[in-house]
Amino acid sequence: MQRHSSRAVLSSSLSLMLTLAFACGDSSGDDTGAITTAAPDTSATHDGSGASTQAASGSGSGSSASSGASAASGPVLDVGAPDGGDDACGCEFNYVWIANAEESTVSKVNMDTLVEEARYRTHPEDKGNPSRTSVALDGSVAVANRHGGLVKFFADPSECVESNGVPGIQTSTGKDDVLAWEMEECRAWYTDFGVTNQRPVAWTPGELSGQCDAVGEKVWTVTSAKPGLFPGLGGAGGIIAYLVDGETGNITDQVEVPTFPGSSFGAYGGAVNTHGDLYVTTLGPARKLARVKIDNLAYQVWDVPSGVAPYGITVDHNGRVWLASTLGSAGARFDPETNTWDVLPGLGGGSGLAEGPDNLMWISSGSSVSSFDIDTLEPGPVFNYTYTIKGVGFDAEGYMWLVNWSDVDEGNQPLHEELVLKVDLGTLMVEDAYNGLNRPYTYSDFTGNALYTVTCNPAG
Repeated sequence: MQRHSSRAVLSSSLSLMLTLAFACGDSSGDDTGAITTAAPDTSATHDGSGASTQAASGSGSGSSASSGASAASGPVLDVGAPDGGDDACGCEFNYVWIANAEESTVSKVNMDTLVEEARYRTHPEDKGNPSRTSVALDGSVAVANRHGGLVKFFADPSECVESNGVPGIQTSTGKDDVLAWEMEECRAWYTDFGVTNQRPVAWTPGELSGQCDAVGEKVWTVTSAKPGLFPGLGGAGGIIAYLVDGETGNITDQVEVPTFPGSSFGAYGGAVNTHGDLYVTTLGPARKLARVKIDNLAYQVWDVPSGVAPYGITVDHNGRVWLASTLGSAGARFDPETNTWDVLPGLGGGSGLAEGPDNLMWISSGSSVSSFDIDTLEPGPVFNYTYTIKGVGFDAEGYMWLVNWSDVDEGNQPLHEELVLKVDLGTLMVEDAYNGLNRPYTYSDFTGNALYTVTCNPAG
């Protein structure tokens, strides 16, 4: 992955990253237009014997057990020079990674040139139907296939490894150069979980040293515990959260969460906090949020407030969880330190969301993207577009990246160009766009900036 430490970072909050004081902020500000509710305390504690016990009663509580649970896995940071030199979290990602769902591929688009530099198959039989992508601090991407399977690709071709028996490195060079599965050598690994319902994917920070060199990175993914009748759907029962070694693709830990619904779509999206703990949410009316701790696999399940139908999920730099809502309100914010919910003002219809510069959370809703102050929840600027926006992300320069969803006609054909947009927040205008995608469907951390924000942008 190329890194350009001389880029100007527009976010004033990002300038705080050298302090590296990962303190969770107080979310008790004056929440303009927000509704605050308390969630039942369903904390789980680990007794050291391999079992987790429920600490307090409440609807949706649960316990977990694991043999060989991970040791503490929070980020270890060696801070660089405070005189303007690079710090250990000076990651600046160069690519947006967009899943082409029905084609079972992922596109690697250069942020600077808007050129698609590679397109990779995400499933050995082209039956993956991918959607969520997650970018690690070292620039690699993991892609979850909705119909099963997790795959990792290197961003830097120099990291690709000879594996197909042909001299040299064979890898894709663009959208029209998609190599056969057995020929692509920038695929680091593929792990088959033996399921047909798999959506959440989220990298953990790992340990950082030097200029954004990360080691020990792991990636979370989640499946339904039981299969459903059709690909992409889970069955009755709970979910299984897996922790996967980022280097090998081997499953290192797993835990079943029986109190989180695995039916319908099961766990719909996932995000991590600075420690690497996983948060997942359901889709729509099931209205559940869960956390799985990376240290001991203890979990908690909370009820999402009525009037909020969850869709997208992210974590802000204060450790609070945000949900976009398809119905009812615009979304909600949850503080795990106080077990309280704040329901956002506005209407639903949202999917993707991401924290951007100037302390703002941006949430898509139909053909617009609205912003909210992450502390007060006061509404901020709104970006309006012509077509439906699915994904929202940011880069190190403060540009907003949007994934245009594939609105289709009665024959299931796209009604318009399928784009990834680069938006200037100063003007709220599209600065550039790429229209070579094929039925894109991505609204997770497709730029890597969400992981960067919770890891390297401390509450200050």
